[in-house]
Amino acid sequence: MPQKLVNLLELTHAVQLLDRFAPKRIVDDALRSAGLDRSMLASGNGFVSYASEAVVVEFVARAIGDRNLGARLGESFDYLAYGGYASYVLSAPDLGTALERGRRALVLTHPGSEILFRETETHLVVGRDSKNLTLTGHRHLDEGALFVIRTMVRHFLGSTWSPDWVELPEEAGSDIVTISEMIGAPIYTGADAPSIAIRLSELAAINPQPVEPISSMSLDDFASLMGIEPAQTLEATVMQVFQIRLPLGIASEGAVARHLSLGRRSLQRALRAEGTTFRRVRARFIEAHAKKLVAETKMPIGEISVCLGYREPKSFRRAFKTWTGLSPSKFRASHACSPKNYEGAAR
Repeated sequence: MPQKLVNLLELTHAVQLLDRFAPKRIVDDALRSAGLDRSMLASGNGFVSYASEAVVVEFVARAIGDRNLGARLGESFDYLAYGGYASYVLSAPDLGTALERGRRALVLTHPGSEILFRETETHLVVGRDSKNLTLTGHRHLDEGALFVIRTMVRHFLGSTWSPDWVELPEEAGSDIVTISEMIGAPIYTGADAPSIAIRLSELAAINPQPVEPISSMSLDDFASLMGIEPAQTLEATVMQVFQIRLPLGIASEGAVARHLSLGRRSLQRALRAEGTTFRRVRARFIEAHAKKLVAETKMPIGEISVCLGYREPKSFRRAFKTWTGLSPSKFRASHACSPKNYEGAAR
């Protein structure tokens, strides 16, 4: 997919860290400025646009006057917050394997992005692509990425390890001095990606403390461990956006487009290229979610209809019978499964 996405795991942890650096009201305002809400963070696995995360961090940075907020977030970031991704990478037998695992698995946490390797005679330069990005606030994410990569490498090389040098895509004035001091290495600007230099001789470093599971895992195993499946189509991504934004109601076409940092016409064209439309995708989501709520919860039918955007329960009941051939009450009775907790589903 052309647009860059970020897994909710990362955004959730980033918001937790932002709460340490700024008053909660400022962080809440930052989320709203990006069309997000804290309730979305509890919606499970899914993705938001890279641009949205950048806007949130930039908003907070300007509000508190911290031009190096991205670097501070990266320095404080708990790598284990990546869940299964961290387990997959940190269970590798050596540093070189861990870096390769991280590169291959990034599609499951950052669709549309990639980890870049560039080899010199003495070093492997490792970075996360950000070429041609002009997004507001992406500089903060670039700087934060340096520290996240360093944290992973330090798992193999020790807590005092620092890269021999660091590369950043753009000039940042006096900020360079602060970041250089924070990361413990000279910084060169004008690069294609935020990157750190690791000596080739260090790649063979044995994992001193493998994170479970220690057995060799395939990428499919990792996806299962993460409990997510990367969206391979825009239709699947739109479905995920509906799920993430459900606490606020069924998202409109404009809201979904903003969530993905796309224009409405771009969203329409992309879905049309896949042989579908926003209206069809929305209808499929509502049908699938309606069946799930009716079958798996004790949620009153009237509340389900409101949750899914129906003004009248009668309209929902008619639609449900069209989908299943049964009324909601008979469909629920036919499944006869243990009710699950639905707290927050109608919010």
